[in-house]
Amino acid sequence: MTPLQRDYRARSAVDHDIWQQMPVLYAHARHPGARIIELGVRGGNSTSAFLAGTEHSGGEVWSVDIAEPDVPEYWRALPNWHLLVADDQSQEAVAFCPDNVDVLFIDTSHYYEHTLTELRLYAGKVRPGGVVLLHDTDKREWPDVSRALNDFCGAAGLDWYEHPFWHGLGVLEVPRA
Repeated sequence: MTPLQRDYRARSAVDHDIWQQMPVLYAHARHPGARIIELGVRGGNSTSAFLAGTEHSGGEVWSVDIAEPDVPEYWRALPNWHLLVADDQSQEAVAFCPDNVDVLFIDTSHYYEHTLTELRLYAGKVRPGGVVLLHDTDKREWPDVSRALNDFCGAAGLDWYEHPFWHGLGVLEVPRA
């Protein structure tokens, strides 16, 4: 087992704010050649799922966080991980993240305007048939995230759903062309 796989398994076995969703992130990253944009790294739990999955799939992960993330040092040398420490709404961050990705994962400020702006800046980078995932969409805990997603989808004529039984993982499937 590789260090990434060990790290992913260890992080998946500990109760934290995203442990129940990590297998979903890992599964998306295992699709052949998966290309993923991750907005928000913090302690690297979601990142570990994406990196372990892309290690199998030959994919890549582009992560943006406003602060230096608290992650294992060896990750920084991984050829499948690209990290930018910057405001994700900056031109630098938008340019850093590629187009035609399979997954966009948003887990940042949880504020309405910020989340809506992220959706406007990055959802167009997801290929038809790809997916946008947002953490913390539970309306009781983070009402701004689900409200931003509702408004974005309403304006775009799209629908989203919350992953069943796992509060807080919103899923927007980008329609195939």
